[in-house]
Amino acid sequence: MKKNYDVETIRLIKNLGNNVQKIRLSKNISIKEMSEKTGIREKYLKKIEKGEAMGITTSKIFLIADALSVKVSLLVKE
Repeated sequence: MKKNYDVETIRLIKNLGNNVQKIRLSKNISIKEMSEKTGIREKYLKKIEKGEAMGITTSKIFLIADALSVKVSLLVKE
């Protein structure tokens, strides 16, 4: 069964994805490198960046922040 998410949650996940992609690209880090640094599959990282990873866990967000050498707050800021 597919879970329905409220508008605010969808907005936050899309914002997270945009920030991850923007920071990753600014640091010239490829999806493959991110996958190697985080242990997260490339396919899922792409889903995160597209704002489609509605079930993303906080542990994955922390792994991404660590791989990008940024604070989690920078990934979720608007």
